[in-house]
Amino acid sequence: MLHKYFSWSEARRFYAIGLPIFIAQLSQTGMTFADTAIAGQYSAEHMAAVAVGSSVWVPVALLGIGCLLALPPLSAQMVGSGKPEKAAHLLRQGLWLTLGLSIVLMSFFYIASWRMESFGLQPEMARVSGGFLRAIMWGLPGFMLFVNLRSFLEGFARTRPAMIIGLIGLTINVPCNFIFVYGKFGMPELGGVGCGVATAISFWVMALSMLFYVRRDSKNTCLQPLFAPLWRKASPEGGVHADGNIEVQPRFDAALVWRVLRIGTPGALALFFEVSLFALSAILLAPLGTVMVAGHQIALNFGSLAFMVPLSLCMTVTIRVGRCLGAQQVERAQLVARTALILSVAFALAIACFTVLFRQEIVRIYTDNPEVMALAIHLLLFQAAYQVVDGLQVTGIGILRGYNDTRIISAICFIAYWVIGLPLGFVLARTNLLTPLMGAQGFWIAYIAALGFGALCYLLRVRFLHGLTPEAVLGRVRR
Repeated sequence: MLHKYFSWSEARRFYAIGLPIFIAQLSQTGMTFADTAIAGQYSAEHMAAVAVGSSVWVPVALLGIGCLLALPPLSAQMVGSGKPEKAAHLLRQGLWLTLGLSIVLMSFFYIASWRMESFGLQPEMARVSGGFLRAIMWGLPGFMLFVNLRSFLEGFARTRPAMIIGLIGLTINVPCNFIFVYGKFGMPELGGVGCGVATAISFWVMALSMLFYVRRDSKNTCLQPLFAPLWRKASPEGGVHADGNIEVQPRFDAALVWRVLRIGTPGALALFFEVSLFALSAILLAPLGTVMVAGHQIALNFGSLAFMVPLSLCMTVTIRVGRCLGAQQVERAQLVARTALILSVAFALAIACFTVLFRQEIVRIYTDNPEVMALAIHLLLFQAAYQVVDGLQVTGIGILRGYNDTRIISAICFIAYWVIGLPLGFVLARTNLLTPLMGAQGFWIAYIAALGFGALCYLLRVRFLHGLTPEAVLGRVRR
């Protein structure tokens, strides 16, 4: 009976594919960890300013990056169907999409960076957070380029290059933080603004390293036409030259770009709704003082590190489900989904236990301020409590992306985070309507409620898809 719900062979595939993804994601989140920790050692005020700046940066940047999350399942489906040249053409369209999104989002960040006082910040905190935004926004095109190239390789289940390059980015980020935050080696002492400079540099190092790898790797023969001039003509469906090289249409493909946006935008909105709940909580807590924001940010930052485990599982299950459906293996895709859900619960329980046992040691990494430490240690208990529902909901999202069933994701996220989570969090944290004012603790209670609702809805949707006939499932995937 167990073999219908869990497969050790799939678990081993999750390990082989997912471990590099985990390390790559951990290295990227490690940059945020380094920003927070180093800014916290510089001063609690600068850490709070970076937290507020990040609260604007993260949800909006993820809104753009989320549009690209349609690329891995689409690429995997094309590879699974035996047409890797179409995955290369998909990558080309992702690059066009990156260019357009970068222009729009960078314009927003620039305007927002000069209006940080409108969030109720003190002048100095507004100056630092605005400077952080103006610095880190220059790294957005680089990071989106990295995501494009990584998505192409993930279609072939090749995840190690992103892992190695992610570690390179982290290796660059940490010393750059010290250099620009503290003004070492003749650089100006920028404080929290230096965190944005360091992260932007790291993003571009990662993007250029990935581009160099993809361009030079002999395994990527289907990419040869990708680097041809944009004006070169090609057949609508691509072709094969006499020398055996595969030709892929190098021109702008509006229909394919629209398909990427149609599939990716609901997931992007879902990411925006989810992350904006966490981001806005830091902004709404700002009037309660630096200690409240700093303690809350420590718990959030460690939570983002812990989140890399279920997120990596989410990305892996998307690749595996997409690959199985591309090969028309519907029952295998269902087994992959069930295995991922079981693994998510196991990992979540392990992370929760670790957080509870070592929460004091975790907080000491960030700060030695006794007031901030006391609050953060308390909030980590709530962070541990929501691990299971968080793991289930993000794994459910990964499964739905593998099925190209993304429209429902944004609707569920909107209800969970903006109808339930944000109002409930504000009422508990900033008012006395339901209980005496709870501060940051109120938002953490709201997080658990919102994530629990989302997890239930995603599991019901996965169950619905598993009840369809194979023909119906494949028909939905091809749309």
